[in-house]
Parts: sequence; C-alpha cells; structure tokens
Amino acid sequence: MAKSKSKTTDPILSELVAIKQLLVVALIRDGVKQRQIAAALGIHESRLSRALPKGLGAAVKNGREEPK
Repeated sequence: MAKSKSKTTDPILSELVAIKQLLVVALIRDGVKQRQIAAALGIHESRLSRALPKGLGAAVKNGREEPK
C-alpha cells in the first residue's frame, strides 16, 4: 500500500507552497487587493490573511523588508 506523504516532509510540496506565497506577496506589492487574490485562488480572504505573517501586507506596501 502506498504511503501518503505529509506536506511537511515532502520537499517538492513545500517548495510549491513557498513559491505560491512569493507570488501572493508579489501581487500584494503590485497593489492587488487581498480580496482579489483570495478570489483568484478560490479561498476566503480570511484564509489568505491567516496564511501570511501578520503585518506582511502593510510591510510590502510600504517597502519594508519585514513586518514589525
């Protein structure tokens, strides 16, 4: 029987998740609203917000490296 891989142990899946997060950050930096990004991903805006570090959206918009 095939063993199911956990998303924390599968390096390919982890890399894809990281790429998706970078693309979301790039969209936020370019001025796309989180509501629009969430709709494009087919998820609720609150889920997208929880997936990102607190303050990241504001930090990206203001050109800071990291959230406070």
